[in-house]
Amino acid sequence: MTAIITILVLSVLLFSGCLLIEQKTAILWTNIPEVAAYVEIFNASQSNYRVELVYSENPANFRKLTEEGAPDIVISENLASNAIISAFAPLDKLIEKERFDPSTLYPDLYKLGTREGIPYTLPLSFNIPAIMFKQGNLSEKISGTTISPLQLRAEAEIYNGRSTEKSRVTGFSPSWEPEFLLKNAFIFKSDFAETEDGSLIWNDENLNSSIKFTRDWTENINSGWAAEKDFALTYCYDPGYKLLNADRIGFHYTTLKDFFTIPAEDRSSLDFKWLGSETSIPVCRDIVFTGIPKLSAKKKTAEAFILWLLDAGTQKILLESSHFKRTRGFGICDGLSSLRSINQLVIPAHYKRLIGAVPSPEYLSFPKNLPVDWQQIRDDVIIPWLLSQNSKEPPSESLAKILKTWTLQEKRIKHE
Repeated sequence: MTAIITILVLSVLLFSGCLLIEQKTAILWTNIPEVAAYVEIFNASQSNYRVELVYSENPANFRKLTEEGAPDIVISENLASNAIISAFAPLDKLIEKERFDPSTLYPDLYKLGTREGIPYTLPLSFNIPAIMFKQGNLSEKISGTTISPLQLRAEAEIYNGRSTEKSRVTGFSPSWEPEFLLKNAFIFKSDFAETEDGSLIWNDENLNSSIKFTRDWTENINSGWAAEKDFALTYCYDPGYKLLNADRIGFHYTTLKDFFTIPAEDRSSLDFKWLGSETSIPVCRDIVFTGIPKLSAKKKTAEAFILWLLDAGTQKILLESSHFKRTRGFGICDGLSSLRSINQLVIPAHYKRLIGAVPSPEYLSFPKNLPVDWQQIRDDVIIPWLLSQNSKEPPSESLAKILKTWTLQEKRIKHE
């Protein structure tokens, strides 16, 4: 009889324990592969809370975040836009109770996820643009860690002089990597931003100035559109880093995370400088945020996970784990951390090229908030338009007109 009672008691305790774990299990939506390892380490590091990861192709979906079945935590890009931030619960109590210190973050980055001083989403990571080149390709005129589009054009012109009848080379073409055209537009202060109703606005005059700059580059530095196109069709079938190592091109656009995912043996002969101006470096728009939806039923678990993830000690462990396992991802969530101390002290210890090269906070120009569908607008409208404007005979349709047509089409598709 005693044995039966003991078994029943143990069964009740086991059931209660399982129920308790289930009650404290928070569902996390993300489309960032590196987060799976973070969740695994969090669950193994303590027994009070548990997080279950669910892959979501588009975690920043306002409708899904505001209806039954919403997750408890979200880690994704585009969580700070006006169109979606209202889906998240305020996180001000974490600061009021001194459980989190926002001064550990980059101030302008932290502000992106706030409204009227109250944080709703917190930044985790960001990326910055760069120009890579083979060591020795850059003249001694360029000092420091940054290169501007104007300096790059001058360096590319010098490299063009290496061409011979037997060996054609090109220093750099603005059209090789469409993302360069967009970054150049931001450096020219085109100021793409989100309005209160979630629409996209920009400075048309500065945008046109950026286009004039790249068109002049193609026409007067690279001998015109026909020559650029012929060179690209003949030689540019390999990745940029291979073309650099083969001395076929002088410079190529990249980003911090993309540079460090190049195979080490191919990267060893390369170097890079941040793409920017004398006073600032435009941070890429793919900033990763985290937040807790208002409908979350596991807010304590969600808060515990976010506080753990935004702890400097935790991120040091995550970086050491990633380095030990030799994963292909870079840094935190595939970018620099939102924690300043991690970027200055910890990441360079794992990526030696960054020793003395991580930009100071005052040089980083964090973007204004952009519409939640920015990525789609960028891919479907802005990049194709920039490429067309950098062609020999650019179409006359304005970006505003093309964007209006695209927006109407998207609305019809969503209502079908």
